Amino acid sequence: MTLRFLVADDHELIREGLSAQLRTINPDAQVVSAASLDEMWDEVEREGAVDLLLLDLGMPGGDGMSALARLCNRYPEMPVAVVSASEDRATIEKAIDHGAAGYIPKSMAMNVMVNAIRLILSGGVYLPETLLRGKGDAPTKPDDASRGDERITPESLTQRQIDVLCLMCEGLSNKEIARRLGISPHTVKIHVAAVLKGLHADNRTQATRLADKYGLCSGRGSA
Repeated sequence: MTLRFLVADDHELIREGLSAQLRTINPDAQVVSAASLDEMWDEVEREGAVDLLLLDLGMPGGDGMSALARLCNRYPEMPVAVVSASEDRATIEKAIDHGAAGYIPKSMAMNVMVNAIRLILSGGVYLPETLLRGKGDAPTKPDDASRGDERITPESLTQRQIDVLCLMCEGLSNKEIARRLGISPHTVKIHVAAVLKGLHADNRTQATRLADKYGLCSGRGSA
């Protein structure tokens, strides 16, 4: 199947590099590019949703974070991944909260970036290790995953992810969580996927059990 990608970045070398990597995923892929937010909107509104949009938040033509929120609200089924030079935790959390299907730092090795893109295309959520391991934690080692949930602490998740987790523990559906938090169901889906990944949980039931076991929502009222 031929995939359609849109690479939105104001640096030509970045656009060319990302386009080349996308074609390693799908040699027949149709890749279009945009050097500003205005060009990005022109492409999306002319051609409709693509299979993946890679977005640099710092492009000229407006506020990138606002553009991200608008994209995710207008095209909820279109995955938008932020590709940015910033690795600021607050920026990453805000991007995910606005509906981004992933946050890919430009400092990543290209092969890791390709794997991140593959994950997003498969319906997953990609978050950089700096966010998943929490503030000030030691880098995740290859054998950490085999140690299961002994590393789980409230810092394993962002504040918004904990909000979502606690509402999951109340038995709320994604739509109900969306209404409670004032965000879109699409954004809730992104957060749920990140919660499962952050807790090394296979499903919502396991995630809520881990939340109870480690007191991740203890002492909290309804979000």
